[in-house]
Amino acid sequence: MTPLIIVVLILLAVFGSVAMLKPSPRQQRLAKLRMDAIKLGLHVKLDTLKVNSKKTGVRDDIVAARYERFNPDVKSQALRWCVVRQAGWDQEGLPEGWSWHNITKRPDLDKLNELLVRVSEDVVVIEAFDNRASVMTLENKGSSAELLNLWVDDAQKL
Repeated sequence: MTPLIIVVLILLAVFGSVAMLKPSPRQQRLAKLRMDAIKLGLHVKLDTLKVNSKKTGVRDDIVAARYERFNPDVKSQALRWCVVRQAGWDQEGLPEGWSWHNITKRPDLDKLNELLVRVSEDVVVIEAFDNRASVMTLENKGSSAELLNLWVDDAQKL
């Protein structure tokens, strides 16, 4: 082999390795979405909602990104309600495709249904506690931090 071919192969190996370290367009989009949400005051984490299929009829655990806002002035951490975008036994008053996962204090169903119709298809869970509210999403291309922030605020008000 000529020295020129060896040098070219070494350069290709180096540049190929560096190119593999660069984040993909999807990773860049998710990083921007999450950073924008953090700037709006949301807490972001990858989370799993463990379902109780015997109690609710919801079969699959839900793995998604949780966008959450805390209200530090409220000390109670009691769950008020939780809806999931899966078939379950209790779907009373909810749009098609949504089920109650847990409920201790029923929200205004008209306002909740209005929220559920507005959220994008990648939203799979909406929860409201006394001191926080959260939206779990699959973070598809249609997601934006502003919409997630609005949906979390609307869920907290219910």
